[in-house]
Amino acid sequence: MLLKDLISKLSLNTIGVFSESLNVSGIGSLQSAKEDEVSFVAGHKYAKQLLETKACAVIMDYESLKSELPPDIKFVILDSKNPYLSFAEATQIFKDAFGDRTGEHEDFEGGYFIGKTSVKGKNTVIFPGVFIGEGCSVGGNCRIMSNAVIGINVTIGNNVTIYPNVTVYDNSRIGNGCIIHAGSVIGSDGFGYARGKTGYVKIIHTGYAELEDNVEIGANVTIDRGAVDFTRIGAGTKIDNLVQIAHNVIIGRNCVIAAQTGIAGSSEIGDNVTMGGQVGIAGHISIGNNVMIAAQSGVSGNVGDGEIISGSPAFSIKEWRNSVVLFKKLPELFKKIKEISKTKD
Repeated sequence: MLLKDLISKLSLNTIGVFSESLNVSGIGSLQSAKEDEVSFVAGHKYAKQLLETKACAVIMDYESLKSELPPDIKFVILDSKNPYLSFAEATQIFKDAFGDRTGEHEDFEGGYFIGKTSVKGKNTVIFPGVFIGEGCSVGGNCRIMSNAVIGINVTIGNNVTIYPNVTVYDNSRIGNGCIIHAGSVIGSDGFGYARGKTGYVKIIHTGYAELEDNVEIGANVTIDRGAVDFTRIGAGTKIDNLVQIAHNVIIGRNCVIAAQTGIAGSSEIGDNVTMGGQVGIAGHISIGNNVMIAAQSGVSGNVGDGEIISGSPAFSIKEWRNSVVLFKKLPELFKKIKEISKTKD
């Protein structure tokens, strides 16, 4: 597309001169961008790479980086107060212009199975090898890719993308605009057993799993259905690869959960919560809105709104940082204590 059209769609101011007919083919990193590509820099850490980039235009916060810019700039500056957001918006524009990774296909008639009582909407493409059970409703403009298995009475909204080898169990509900990446399982049995005299008795989970609108699920994520009611992922929430969400968990809107996090059963997570990688959340606890949980934290109790926590067990990140400093000094302190003890003897 023309660079001027991209700039117009992003509503950014420019610094530098460029040709009205300059075309751009995509987005690249500062190091790898070609001469017809746009790049971005979101902080001081990467500013030195501006010296060597071949990108024809760079999205940045000009005021914060102007003192670090090379004297002979060969690119156009696209000035943004939030360059990372502008970069994200640019990727959406290029996706709309050039098509997404699922490709453009007509429906594969006869290459998949769909139950007689199930329906699919207009412009929905179902790839070969897909199985869709009875009583399902699939909305319009969806892409369901090869070897996905959709159970009985599943509801799927409009503009949903389901990548290969996804399994969606019976009665699950998928909202509009959701993306589910390869290998993920939605609505599997929860880990529920009662101990009897001769062993464990399985609790049959009769609930369902629900993804509200615009949820994105990474690869190989597992979301259990409710024991008797539901597990719910709130609208706009984004979940990274290899995350486990147990039965009856409720996650709020616009949360971000990084890889290898595990959330135990019946916990409730508020809106706008951010979790780093490998976080562990105990069962039956409540986490408030706007909470930030650092990577590898273990959360065993309730967390109030707006808290920032770290550690295992997790507590205030300020106190945790002070504790880490003291922990590193323990050998030195222990040595001093031994010396004091010898002096007293």
